[in-house]
Amino acid sequence: MTVREAGGSPNVRNARRFIQAAGLIFYALAAQALVTSGVGAYVFVSGGSSQDLLLPAASALLAGCYTAVGYSLRRYRVWARNFAFAFAAVSLFALPVGTLIGGLIVLCIDRANRARLFPTARRAAVARRAPAEELVPVLRFEPELAGERVG
Repeated sequence: MTVREAGGSPNVRNARRFIQAAGLIFYALAAQALVTSGVGAYVFVSGGSSQDLLLPAASALLAGCYTAVGYSLRRYRVWARNFAFAFAAVSLFALPVGTLIGGLIVLCIDRANRARLFPTARRAAVARRAPAEELVPVLRFEPELAGERVG
């Protein structure tokens, strides 16, 4: 008899922890973007021009994107993995903090890919169309004769 641990192999458990950490990194980046948005709003309220609203608007939009990526990354969505990898590749050039954050996100995504946490293939197109085909009524080309029903 083989005894197995709950939750899979240690590599899978570690990869899940790494992805959860990457999601938390994106939540922290969203909080930082909200702080930046607040600072920009303060500049506008304290006598700035209407052009000073560009920074708070862009920062609030970025905070929303970071939150969505962090949430979806923690649920193993492929699009979130791709966005996180692209963000990490760009942030590698922002020395020294961006390099650290980008390297950590790349490490987390690499571990999750090696453990195959993200889906690798799309669902079959036939499986998605099957319920829709059942709802289509069948057309009959035979004339209905009233005499056949009298009985």
